[in-house]
Amino acid sequence: AGKTFTMYGAPGSEGIAPRTIQELYRLIELDRDRYDVVVTASMMELYVNELVDLLEIDGAPPVSGKGSRIGGKPSFRRMSSSGLGAERVKKLNIRSDANSNVFIDNLREERCDTADALRQVLECGNKQRTVAATAMNSESSRSHLLLMIRIMRACRETQELTRSKILMCDLAGAEKIKQSDVSGHLQKEAIEINKSLTALGDVIECLTTRKQHVPYKNHKLTMVMQDALGGSSKTLMFVNCSPASVNLKETMNALKYATRAKKITNCLKAQVQN
Repeated sequence: AGKTFTMYGAPGSEGIAPRTIQELYRLIELDRDRYDVVVTASMMELYVNELVDLLEIDGAPPVSGKGSRIGGKPSFRRMSSSGLGAERVKKLNIRSDANSNVFIDNLREERCDTADALRQVLECGNKQRTVAATAMNSESSRSHLLLMIRIMRACRETQELTRSKILMCDLAGAEKIKQSDVSGHLQKEAIEINKSLTALGDVIECLTTRKQHVPYKNHKLTMVMQDALGGSSKTLMFVNCSPASVNLKETMNALKYATRAKKITNCLKAQVQN
């Protein structure tokens, strides 16, 4: 239905992520005389309920420009969706601090001093994403793709330090196995995608009804997205619908999903250190 195109676009028709990068560095440049700013970026995918660092996979193209590696060597192997070959990736652990800020242990971060450097990180990660052909889509996303941008800004006059994070997630679509006509490992991928989207729906439902307990820990997807959905975050969701009549049920479910998400109300608050 065009989710990945909406997020990343194509040359001459840029999507959300490239436009966000351009706007971020435009704003940084406006306050260059008052603030020192450090921007770092990471990319990962959630594949069959495992987090994979897309900047650390063997065979990943090198990210040019200034960068820093965070984390050790790969510790386990992930099979490709075709079952042919394997790529070594690191074990990534999700943790959060007392303010519910989410961190990923061992995730590689690249320092990006320019918009071009951040675009190169985006391109590098995109090339490593797991895709496969199904009866519904010749390049079906088999994972959720996450771009994480951290911004640290220090005021030269007051030494006040502000930390921010932008998390952009290109979700894989819900999949009816009968329609996509997948089997074996591809079927397992589809089942895991559907489970994660159900968990995300449960979290959105709890946030909109303001329940005391929000089940972020029910799935790694919602654990990673916790500080992008609740707390002091501002959340934007784009819903892509198929115009095909055969997908009417999925389209209705997607619109219901969006209607619930619009009801989420967060209290925005800057994270400032003196």
